[in-house]
Amino acid sequence: MNPSPPPSDRPKGRVRGAVGGFLQAAFFLTYPLTIYLGYTRLETRQLALLLLGLYAISVATRFRGSAAELWALLRQFSGLGVLILVAFATGNRTVLLFLPVLVNVVLFGTFARSLRNGPPLAERFARSIEEDLPDFTIPYCRKLTIAWSVFLAANSVFMLVLAIAAPVSWWALYTGLISYLIIGALFVGEFLLRKLWFRNYTDTAADRILRWIFPPDRTARGRRSLAYIAAREAREEG
Repeated sequence: MNPSPPPSDRPKGRVRGAVGGFLQAAFFLTYPLTIYLGYTRLETRQLALLLLGLYAISVATRFRGSAAELWALLRQFSGLGVLILVAFATGNRTVLLFLPVLVNVVLFGTFARSLRNGPPLAERFARSIEEDLPDFTIPYCRKLTIAWSVFLAANSVFMLVLAIAAPVSWWALYTGLISYLIIGALFVGEFLLRKLWFRNYTDTAADRILRWIFPPDRTARGRRSLAYIAAREAREEG
């Protein structure tokens, strides 16, 4: 059993963890650009070594001294490590284009398993924001999880086709920009659809605007949401 760090070390640990998380996110977000630039300027093994170094830095900044934690970090990103090592050993740089495919396949598996084992992933996210989730939103959460599963499966196939058959510039443009724009549009579109469908508003600025444009008492589903909110407030007061 590892002793707890002294209080003076905890802020340093939090800062180190934040830096590590930032570097990790930056590594994955800039991965397509790094690959594209590496394709045009470096040999395959040089590019693999560069990626391996960046990968090691992102792991090192999150490592806090426990062997179990180091193993967990290496296992968490083992797919990336394997792709880099295969590219270095074979000299085949196309292997490095498979990382976004791998990420999407893992995400698809996570969403699909939640549909089988329950509760659906969208419901888990919703409950993390609103623990007392209305029963009438649960079927919607399942349909939303199915929709994300379909998108991730299609996205995986499309990225695989780009990695195998398209110029690397097309692959980098889609995986590094267009796919993020599509995901952002899906998030915004789903948010608006959910608010307009249920009209279950909170006190945020966006919800206040939507409530003014689309009053909840104009639809049966909106009146159902109002009744749910009133019942919840009565329970809290009682």
